[in-house]
Amino acid sequence: MQQTASATPSRQERRVRRTRAMILAGFIQLMQQKPVKDISVRELADLVDINRSTFYLHYTDIYDLLEQTENNLMDQFLAIIDKNHTNLTLQEFSDKLEQFFAILAENQPLCRALMSPNGDIAFVRKLEKLIAEDGVKTLRLLSDEKDLDAQDLNYVTSFFLSGCVGMIDLWLQDGCQQSAQHMADLSMKLLRAGVQGITRRQLQ
Repeated sequence: MQQTASATPSRQERRVRRTRAMILAGFIQLMQQKPVKDISVRELADLVDINRSTFYLHYTDIYDLLEQTENNLMDQFLAIIDKNHTNLTLQEFSDKLEQFFAILAENQPLCRALMSPNGDIAFVRKLEKLIAEDGVKTLRLLSDEKDLDAQDLNYVTSFFLSGCVGMIDLWLQDGCQQSAQHMADLSMKLLRAGVQGITRRQLQ
């Protein structure tokens, strides 16, 4: 009888995961203290008590560590986005927001560090881009009246995105005390109230 391969990670795989987790934890700790450009491989290796040669088995330099870390995180966000889904409902957008906040909460220390003054502004811009496309569709659904032209819609989207990023940053800094569902519901309420306020006909 042929045996199937075990799904249990090998000792070597577990060792690699532990080492990468240690390196990432140390990297996050240093990002809380200084900009990425000022972090050296030597101090990171010393902090997590590994040889520099061990670091270089996994990453070419600090920026490679940053890039791989951000890509892994972005892959989680991209997994909840259906590029072929054009008829997005309000409930579906709300569900996506909840998943989005859940990923942020699961990666709280990392996301907090990346969004800090010492983090990577490019990461924040990537988050905005991920939200923007579905956000525009949602703004159109929320707008019962056709009072927003294309350019105004772009301005409104940019306004809401900035507010959303600010809210995410504060939520992370507060330790994600509110649930992902609460934050998604709050975001939808703010979107709905904002759009209704803009498109409501003014009384004569």
